[in-house]
Amino acid sequence: MRETAYALERIRFAYSGSPAPFQLELDVLRISAGDMLALVGPNGAGKTTLLLLLALLARPSQGRLEFFGEDPWAGEEKAVRARREAVLVTHHPYLFKGTVFDNIAFGLKVRRMPEAEWPPRIKEALSLVELSGLEKKSASGLSAGQAQRVALARALALRPRVLLLDEPTANIEAGLALRIEAIVHEICRKAATTVVFSTHNFSQASRLGDEILYLSEGRRVPFSHENCFSGTAETDGRRSWIEPRPGIRIIFEGARTGHVTCVINPEKIRLFAAGDPAAGDGPNIFAGSVTRLEMTGADLALVRVSGGLTFRVTVPLPEIEARGVSLSRPVLVRFGPEAVEIIGSEPEPRENTHD
Repeated sequence: MRETAYALERIRFAYSGSPAPFQLELDVLRISAGDMLALVGPNGAGKTTLLLLLALLARPSQGRLEFFGEDPWAGEEKAVRARREAVLVTHHPYLFKGTVFDNIAFGLKVRRMPEAEWPPRIKEALSLVELSGLEKKSASGLSAGQAQRVALARALALRPRVLLLDEPTANIEAGLALRIEAIVHEICRKAATTVVFSTHNFSQASRLGDEILYLSEGRRVPFSHENCFSGTAETDGRRSWIEPRPGIRIIFEGARTGHVTCVINPEKIRLFAAGDPAAGDGPNIFAGSVTRLEMTGADLALVRVSGGLTFRVTVPLPEIEARGVSLSRPVLVRFGPEAVEIIGSEPEPRENTHD
């Protein structure tokens, strides 16, 4: 049986004195040792709050949190020991004055590790984040991407049992973001480190996470992994749209801006043979071909249509035959703007937001 890194039960946490009421509520959460958990949700959902609880930098106002089978709040000594085993890298990491070496050595010094062990650990950590040879570089001269990786190296040098990452690739160019993803994945797998990270990027969560926890307004909420797309919303005041890929729009009702994640229920998508005039005109019509066709029971088939975007559509079996749907067959999928459900948004930044 696998060891449990965290076990949370009936957790409640509220920010005291905050003008914007917020409370995180989790009835049950278990994270197995060596697993990678992705936290997904909009600003204000509680992702950072949960990371602070897991890092033992905040204490639940109610409920029980166990860290590797122990109550870390049973005594100050236990809390300090647990904090040293669960390292948090914040969204905007703070680097101290001095060199890269000085920054990475800080945690080793605090943990009273012999100085003779610092150089090999620091060298290894910098190699992992692709910054070898930068030990003597001034921290003030680093780019944003380099600073993010130095903060990650500072955490890795400690060889923690748990690595907590608050949006580790936000505001970093795509190529570097993918490299950081690869680093985190390697650390989790090779060192059996438990990793919990927050992200607005559902695709990233799907790529990396063994499990995904979706939060909204401080609570766990269910959502479908099918037909889930993210993007930056624009609006004309009546309807809004995202472009999951350049030039390909998904249109939905209402005025939204900022980052959103939307889901389309497979049962609300209609399937037509390519060229069928019954498909009509209008928004949210996408061309593709059938790349998977399977029976799901209850006289239904699940059809995967791949084109500019990939959709999964639930179709009654009689319609499969009537519409001539078969593998590799060109088809059209269509759904109304009202069928698009918004499950997350990133509004304009505002003060007193507990993310």
